[in-house]
Amino acid sequence: MRKQIFTIIGVSLLHVSICTQAQSYDSYLLKDYQTPDIKRSSLDVKLNSQGEFTSKDYYEERTDQIQGEANLDFKHYVNTRSLIGEHQVLFNLSGISLENLKASQSKTDELIFSASYANNYRFYTSKKCFWGLGGDVSFSYYKSKYVDALNSKNTILGISPLVMIGRGRIEPIQDARQAVYILDELSRKGIITERLSDDEVNRLAQLISKVKNKRFLDSRLHLIDEISNVDSFLLNNKYLKKTTAEYFTTLYDYWMNGDLFKRGSGCDVSLIIKPFYHNYKNHIDFLRTSQTGFNISVPFNYEKPVNLYWQHSANISLSGTYNHISTKASGDETTYNWRSGIILGGYSIGYYPNTRTNLNVGISDRLLLSDEDKVRYNSATSLTFSANYYVSPHVRISGDAGLVYENSNLYTRYSNRWSGNYSFKLTYMIF
Repeated sequence: MRKQIFTIIGVSLLHVSICTQAQSYDSYLLKDYQTPDIKRSSLDVKLNSQGEFTSKDYYEERTDQIQGEANLDFKHYVNTRSLIGEHQVLFNLSGISLENLKASQSKTDELIFSASYANNYRFYTSKKCFWGLGGDVSFSYYKSKYVDALNSKNTILGISPLVMIGRGRIEPIQDARQAVYILDELSRKGIITERLSDDEVNRLAQLISKVKNKRFLDSRLHLIDEISNVDSFLLNNKYLKKTTAEYFTTLYDYWMNGDLFKRGSGCDVSLIIKPFYHNYKNHIDFLRTSQTGFNISVPFNYEKPVNLYWQHSANISLSGTYNHISTKASGDETTYNWRSGIILGGYSIGYYPNTRTNLNVGISDRLLLSDEDKVRYNSATSLTFSANYYVSPHVRISGDAGLVYENSNLYTRYSNRWSGNYSFKLTYMIF
């Protein structure tokens, strides 16, 4: 009996010892993290192919369809105390081949190419106040070929500069979350036995942000440099009780997978003025349409990390647009003006249970008013769900679904309708 009592006491003490060693960072406040000066780049390549083959349809016809798409997306991002900016270069190539194997042998081939460049820079004159410049330029080329009809060839050019003033700042905090992931797991395994203070966690998070700025042509050398810097920080501050293979594999795993989801903290509001010019040209029938005008908007964005796992996001936007549209065809020209306004609001909650998975549920409402021939409106309320899962740091599976209720008189009759949508994507990121 005495031996059983001592055994129970020993097991209990061991359990208390393990629980004491595994320090928790659930009380760490992500919202207090301040990003150091960073510069980062990314290049994503997306490939998509789908097809449809039928032996016979309702009209006793056979239809074959093949569709493919290639997408190249480069982004560069900078965040300092005096500047937040991003520019993006995007190339897209897609094609569709549709064949109706009936007596007519109808066949359609379509080719679409698009390229765009966009940038947006905010210059902070104080801790919270900023002014900004930016804009985008885009070009699209569309060509279709029909066996039994006329061919079509179209080009679209768009130019939209912008200026802005505003107040507020939203800090990216995913590096702080990654620091907590690393410390939590090392603590759970008894490799770190003391709980670091919030200031020490912030120092580690800022180191993580800085080492990611370096560029290497060899990704292996880049990874070695990043892991070495974090390892040196933990060693030099004497946080580690042991440096075994378990330590290095844990550090490597949470370095590769700990910052896959973007999160933010803060709020901002701005006034944006964006003039624009769009030109559409059909090179077959010489139809040409141009649009000139401007858009004025006042967006408000809010991001709040409730804790390490939950995120609140909200946005409100008021905007108005003036359009002057000119159409030329066969020597005739038609012009008219069009004005519209949009009120938009939305809220979403995100859940981040681990390093590889996130879920997001949101609701939004949009009201569009226009005066084409009379005051028209379109009201749409949306409920959305999205999920992401990383198979590896470079391969992401994502999907989303939505349910929309729409009430509108934009067309020839009033309409009330429900609609649903979904999408599924596989993305491979080169760097």
